[in-house]
Amino acid sequence: MFINVDRKTKEGNGPAAMGLRRTAALVLTGAMMFSMTGCKGDMITYDDYTPEAYAESSLTQVGSTLSTESYVGEEAVVEEALEVYKSEDGRCIIEKKPSYYEIYLDNTDGDYYASGSAYAETIKKIDLEYAELLEPYLYENIKMAFPNLNGDYSPVSERIDKLLINVPEEYRDEMEGFATTMSDGKKGFKEDGILSYEEAILMQMVPDCLRGTNCNALSVWGDKTVSGDRIVSRTLEWTLGSENQMCLGQAVCHFKMPEGKNSYTTFAVMGMLDVITGVNETGVFAGILDVGSGDDYVCDGKKCYTYELRYALENMDDARSVGEYMVSESKNFTFSHNIIITDKDNSFVAEDCVQDETVASLKVGQENSPEDKIIYGHSVLRDGNTPLMDGLTWDNPDSLCVINSFMTEGNADIFTGEGHNYVRFAKFNAWVGEKDKLTMADVKDIVTRETEDKESRYQKIHSENVYQTIIYDYGTGELDACFTQTEGVVNHPQYVRIELN
Repeated sequence: MFINVDRKTKEGNGPAAMGLRRTAALVLTGAMMFSMTGCKGDMITYDDYTPEAYAESSLTQVGSTLSTESYVGEEAVVEEALEVYKSEDGRCIIEKKPSYYEIYLDNTDGDYYASGSAYAETIKKIDLEYAELLEPYLYENIKMAFPNLNGDYSPVSERIDKLLINVPEEYRDEMEGFATTMSDGKKGFKEDGILSYEEAILMQMVPDCLRGTNCNALSVWGDKTVSGDRIVSRTLEWTLGSENQMCLGQAVCHFKMPEGKNSYTTFAVMGMLDVITGVNETGVFAGILDVGSGDDYVCDGKKCYTYELRYALENMDDARSVGEYMVSESKNFTFSHNIIITDKDNSFVAEDCVQDETVASLKVGQENSPEDKIIYGHSVLRDGNTPLMDGLTWDNPDSLCVINSFMTEGNADIFTGEGHNYVRFAKFNAWVGEKDKLTMADVKDIVTRETEDKESRYQKIHSENVYQTIIYDYGTGELDACFTQTEGVVNHPQYVRIELN
C-alpha cells in the first residue's frame, strides 16, 4: 500500500520531513549497491525489453491488506449475562458476558477499602484462573522495564513504594483492600501462578511504574460528521500474552460514586482500578496513549497519572477542565504521554511532557556532539486548530488524530526515526479524508480497515496487538466497543453496545 505525502511534507525542513528523506536515501543507497554488486548473467534487463515480451503480465493479485467489509447497516450487538456473581456485602456485581465482564462497583458510602476488597472477593468466585491471567502480564512488563534483575525485585518494590505515597488516599485504600483480599496473605515477587499482595498492587500501576501501551485515537465533529455531532474513537494496544490470555479478562467497570462526584465507566482488564479509558456521567471521555520519555525514569515525589485522570473524571464536568488539569500536573508524572479528552462540545489532546524542555541528551541512532541538546518537549492542550510541527500536515478540518507522539509545533519530535508514528498518522489523514462527512460506521471502518496478518511488517492502525476499540457517538449517546478474544485480532471484529452509567 502506498501513502501519498503532500508537497509540504516531502519538501519541508521539519523533523518528520527529514526522517522521510533519510528513509528515501537509505532505500536508494540499497538499490544502488544491489545494482553494482549483482551479476547480469542470463537475467533479463531493460536492454532486453520489447513491448511484445511483456504484453501480458504474469503477475496476479493474491490478496489485500485492506478489508472490503463495512459496518454500514451493521448494528452492534447487546450481550446478555451468562452468569452473575456478587460480593457478600453487595458492593460488587460481576456479570459474565460472551466477550467481556460487566462490573458494577458501589463506592457511594465512601468506604473504598471495602469496595476494593469486595471486588477481589467477587473475582475469586468466577471460574477463571485469574492469577494465571495477570501474573505473566506483570512479569513480561517487569522484565521489559528491568531486564537485569536476576531475581532481585527490590527496584520494583522501591518504585511501588515511592508512587503509592502520592496516590490519593481513597484510591490507595481501594488498592490495598483489593490486594489484601486477592493475595490471602502471600507476599513478595515470585512467578508461581499466585497473586501476592505486591503483585496485586503493581497491577494497578503498570502505566506509571513500568509502562506498556501503544494506542491511537480519532475525533471528528461539526462539518466532518453527517449529524454534526462529535464522534470519538480510541484503540488500546496492549501485551495480549503468549496465548492471548489477557483477553480472558476483558472488562467494563461502572463506578458508582458518592454524591458530589461523577460516576463513570472504565474499559480495561478486570480488577484494574486506574483509568486507561473512561467516560463519566457528564460525557467526558478520556483515554491514555504512550509517548516516549527518553531513558531517564524518575519516581521520587511523582504521581500516578492514571489516578490523577481518575480524579479528574470524578470531579470535573467538561473536557477542557480535565485537559487543563492534566497538563498542569504533567511535570509530576513519571512518563510522558498523550490523553484524548472529549465532550459534546470539544476535543483535546493533553500532550503531557514530564521532562524539562532543555535536558541534554543524544538522539537515538544519531551521532551528536556532547554539547548538543534535544528539546524533550513541553506540555500543551492541543485541539483541532493547534499548529502542528513542521513536516506534518493534517488535511481534515473538524477532526484530529492521536498516535504515540506529540504533534504540536515546537514540541518533541517522535516522528523522525519512528516510522510507525508517521505511517499511522498518514493513514489516518488519508482515510479520514476519503469522505466529506463520517458516521459512526465510517469511523469503525477506518480503525479496523486493515486485515489481520501477524507475519506482516508494515505499520497498522488495526494491529495484532489491539486489545479494545471504543467508539462513542455524542449525538446518539451510543457507545460501541470490540474486545479481542483469545483467538487474537480478527478481520472485521464484532462491536458490542455498552450502556453507560
